[in-house]
Amino acid sequence: MTKAELIRDNPDFPWLSRDDPRGLEAFLRQRGWIGQDETLLECEKPGEGNMNLTLRARTGSRSVIVKQARPWVEKYDHIPAPWERSDYECRFYQRVADIPDVGSRMPRLLGTDREARTLLLEDLGDAVSLASLYAGDTLDPTELHALGRYMRSLHDATRGPADPNFSNRAMRELNHQHIFVIPLAEDNGLELEQFEPGLARSAQQLKSDDEYRALVEQTGRRYLADGHCLVHGDYFPGSWLRTSAGIRVIDPEFCFYGDPEFDLGCAVAHFALASRPRGDAMMLLRAYDDPPGAAPVNAPLLASFAAAEVMRRLIGVAQLPLRPA
Repeated sequence: MTKAELIRDNPDFPWLSRDDPRGLEAFLRQRGWIGQDETLLECEKPGEGNMNLTLRARTGSRSVIVKQARPWVEKYDHIPAPWERSDYECRFYQRVADIPDVGSRMPRLLGTDREARTLLLEDLGDAVSLASLYAGDTLDPTELHALGRYMRSLHDATRGPADPNFSNRAMRELNHQHIFVIPLAEDNGLELEQFEPGLARSAQQLKSDDEYRALVEQTGRRYLADGHCLVHGDYFPGSWLRTSAGIRVIDPEFCFYGDPEFDLGCAVAHFALASRPRGDAMMLLRAYDDPPGAAPVNAPLLASFAAAEVMRRLIGVAQLPLRPA
């Protein structure tokens, strides 16, 4: 179904919009998220997120983030997406709230409306997305350490049998398609030459490599299999914010019980995509492996996940604003 058809067929759903600030104000007031005497003064888009409608709502006394999931990908609204992803994001915030180095590095969950697929989150203020790395920005050692410790604390605190409350199966299947399947599909409809001349030819070389395709398929099967800890699921610069209080992490709607190497591989892949020196990845991995050997990392699996992430960002749908080589 198209976006227009979904809106037409769900007339009672509170479709929020930046272009309807009065509707947003009424929505917030009806749920007690702002007071009866508060007036919405400003409604703006706080960043360049892909998956959800995200709005910053300012009143005279506060500023909050309103995040609503829809049955499509917000940036690519022709792509269907699981509507229930907001449930998993809500559970993630609730689960990690008291985990040191995790909850304190994320916005606080202030409210949730399950029927409206909407979360109310703390506004982190003048935060800057570390997607700036793709344009040549750098990370200092303190920031790299914080990113590594976030993952270690998350993975260690949740280690154990897979929790069915975090299966997130539909989102995992969507992500699996975009990471492991669509980039190598012959009829994926992607016009790669519009991104970079010669890219289609390079993609075809990968598509014609049977051994490579088999390795990607094998890694994809591992991604779909349940693992032994909670992972963020989209641990890349677009989910990292630089704030006056240090690094913060957002957007855990892809979370699931999986392999810790998936989060690690995603981060390492994006250091490579951003042309960061090898030392950045090593510093992050050293911070993760502290104390050394506490929970050994499967290096080949990490490398496989990282390679798949690089592939999908170069010849898949979710393109990045990369500098020319």
